[in-house]
This record gives sequence, C-alpha cells and structure tokens, in this order.
Amino acid sequence: MKFQLILTTLLFISLVSCEKYEPTTVPTTAGTIRTYTSEDWDYWEINDGTIRTYTSEDWDYWEYNLANSSGTIRTYTSEDWDHWEVDGGDLDIRTYTSEDWDYWEISGNEVDITIRTYTSADWDHWEVTGDVKTTMRTYTSEDWDFWEVRDDLSIYSPQVQAAIQFIPIFTSSLYIRGIVD
Repeated sequence: MKFQLILTTLLFISLVSCEKYEPTTVPTTAGTIRTYTSEDWDYWEINDGTIRTYTSEDWDYWEYNLANSSGTIRTYTSEDWDHWEVDGGDLDIRTYTSEDWDYWEISGNEVDITIRTYTSADWDHWEVTGDVKTTMRTYTSEDWDFWEVRDDLSIYSPQVQAAIQFIPIFTSSLYIRGIVD
C-alpha cells in the first residue's frame, strides 16, 4: 500500500511539473491574413484590421485599417501595378523589375525593406528582409485565402504593416484571378 501511494504521488508530481513540449525550430504565428469570404479577393482581414479595394472593380486603389489607423495604398499611375504609394507617398512600393511580381521593395519613412518569394513565382511563401524581418506563408499550398505571419509586426507603423502585408495579398489575388501566370 505504501509503495502504491509513493508511486501515485511521484506520478502526480511528474505530471504537474511537466511542461508541454514545443519544438523551438518552428516559429510561432504572430498573425493571420485571410479573405473576408472564400474567393473574395478584394477584401482581406488582418488580425483586427482590414485591407480592401476601394471598389471591387478598381484594383488601383486600396484602403487599410490597421492598429487604429487608416490610410490608402494606390498606384502612381492607373493600372501600373509595378509602383505604389502608401498614404500619398509616405512609403513607396515597387517591383524590383517591371512585372516581376515575386520581388518587391518598400522604402520611405526611414525604412528599406525587400519582400520576395522564396523561389521564383512561389506565391505560398514570402520572405521580408531589410529593416523588417519576417516570413509569410499560406497554411495550405496554393490556398491563398489564408496566410500566417511569423513575426509580430505591431512594433512597426500601421503604414509599414499595411505595405508588407499588401504585397502577398495583391500578387496572390492577381494570380488567382488569372491576371498573371
């Protein structure tokens, strides 16, 4: 009887003191990006905010509402999707080369950021380097309506957050709608 009581006590202590094992090589998800409804590529929810087109037919003009701040992301010239401005030019977003949708640069407001796919035209996995470092990936391969952001972007301005998250949203939406290959 004494042996059983000691064994039960040791088992209880070991169960109470055990911590859940979580691998350290897998980064935690800091946020999500998802379409408002499945296959609604012009309205996206980002944690507690949104990025959406001004109208569903006009992909040159987008609005964001993040971190209690709102603003615009728009092309410099109509239907030139290689060059964008955030909030009237505070940030500049452009493709590295014309119509190279998997390599982008963001500059302005004392930031210099590069966003690119891990491999050419792999719309599932994006890497952010420069003044901001994170990755964004889809939960399921070629399912571009639900993304995870690996690192917390809330330490950056809402403009920078919007610009970073806009790029995979926009390029994936173009791909899904058949506008680019």
